[in-house]
Amino acid sequence: MLSLFPQLLDYQFYGPLALRLALGAIFLAHGYQKLSQDKAQFAGWLESMKFKPGKFWAWLVTLVEFLGGIALIVGFWTQLVALILAIQFLVILFWFKRGQKFIGGWELDFLIFMALLALLILGPGAWAFDLPL
Repeated sequence: MLSLFPQLLDYQFYGPLALRLALGAIFLAHGYQKLSQDKAQFAGWLESMKFKPGKFWAWLVTLVEFLGGIALIVGFWTQLVALILAIQFLVILFWFKRGQKFIGGWELDFLIFMALLALLILGPGAWAFDLPL
């Protein structure tokens, strides 16, 4: 494999670990924030976006983000969690961010989606407690 820094190829198994930790921290923080707040406002917003019943979707999104963040950090069922979160981000990109411009609109959501796809393809990498399904 051609590389500008071929000596770093010895450590490529740690690349997915870096993605897992970064994405896990993001999802854990957002999930915790949703978990610690009243779901009524979030549920109402989801219902206004045609996701009914809003309370069900609010709890589902909250738990997927919070527990998914923990799972990514420890490397537990990484590919399954990445798939579930990638599906969530497809909904975000095509339903909630539809019609927005790229810069200042959906570029960070797109980046998170692509990082989740990378984890889905690469697997958990180093220091994971992954179990086969």
